[in-house]
Amino acid sequence: MILRIIAFTLGTLLVIPRAMPDRITAAGAVLDAAALTLSTLDIPHDFQADLCLRAGYLALGNIADFFNAPYNPNPPAGDPISITRAEFDAADDQLASQDLPVKFNRDQAWRDYSGWRVNYDQVLLALAELTVAPQAPWSSDRAVKRSV
Repeated sequence: MILRIIAFTLGTLLVIPRAMPDRITAAGAVLDAAALTLSTLDIPHDFQADLCLRAGYLALGNIADFFNAPYNPNPPAGDPISITRAEFDAADDQLASQDLPVKFNRDQAWRDYSGWRVNYDQVLLALAELTVAPQAPWSSDRAVKRSV
């Protein structure tokens, strides 16, 4: 049920054109929530999270294409992402501190998370830069700001 809400929210965020900068950071938060759920939480697999991620990074790609924002639409699985392993580990620790069931193999969880994130990392940062998105962790806080 929660993933249906996430998917609906992501769809709503990306369809409504006003306040685009806020919606880009919100989309990043939704995609990271789905990626962390799939990679890090030790719960039964829910394919709705897969669909949320796929629909989300395709939607961001379509928006970036419309604005000619630079990104690689087919990044290799091993490409680096803007989230560091230390940041991921801190998020994993925070989930565990809230008594959420985290997966035992943190190295595998990191590989799984970065494997999802690579699909939307560049495009999320490009759109955050393009829209001058408000500061938000793991998205606009690392977008490259160009001088005017």
